[in-house]
Amino acid sequence: MSLPPPIERRSDAIVLVHGAWVGEWSWAPVLPVLEASRRPVHTVSLTGHGVRRHQSGPHVTLDTHVADVVGAIETHDLVNVTLVGHSYGGRVITGTLPRVAHRIRRMVFLDAHAPIAPDTGQTAERIAQAEAHGGMLPFEGYDPDPAEVGGPEGVAWFMERVMPQSFATFTAPLGPPIPDAVPKTYVYATGNQPSRFERYAAAARAHPAWDYTELPGSHWLMFSHAAEVADIILR
Repeated sequence: MSLPPPIERRSDAIVLVHGAWVGEWSWAPVLPVLEASRRPVHTVSLTGHGVRRHQSGPHVTLDTHVADVVGAIETHDLVNVTLVGHSYGGRVITGTLPRVAHRIRRMVFLDAHAPIAPDTGQTAERIAQAEAHGGMLPFEGYDPDPAEVGGPEGVAWFMERVMPQSFATFTAPLGPPIPDAVPKTYVYATGNQPSRFERYAAAARAHPAWDYTELPGSHWLMFSHAAEVADIILR
């Protein structure tokens, strides 16, 4: 094969960015459907997580993770990208957009932080927790539902792969609003209530420039509603 790779291997790409504590492995349930579409699919391993867990530490910042995604997009020379962020990954894709805006066609926020509602800052409890753990935050996300991940064995597999999250990844501002001209979708998981993502969902629901969708599943929608999530990404 000659270089650069043919445009069909670079255009209409899907780039998946995982949330805090987990890794690229969290996208596994949606990959068969996405890959069957014959569009290029890339799952980014953020520094300190997944296959890059050996790089974990309090030195990791949001900028580190933005650089991971920018690097993946630029290295593979991807264009017309659908950029997807789950949970904390919404912060990462928000920071990614200004750096590679000419390569992005659409953004999908999957039960995620989004630059459409004000940041609430860090609580004193979370700051104290980070200080007690050397600048790292132990897993405090929504525990996976055994019914959604294959029973107790699936929960054990999931929990063996979560990693502490650098507190510094949460201290940077969320980022500027996304221009109205950029197509963007917010997907809200209604199965976990109360939800820390309600304020983002409410703002997206009320904003005419956002496409808004709800799914009656847990925060881990890629497990509870894999087919529906894949369909939304492929729209």
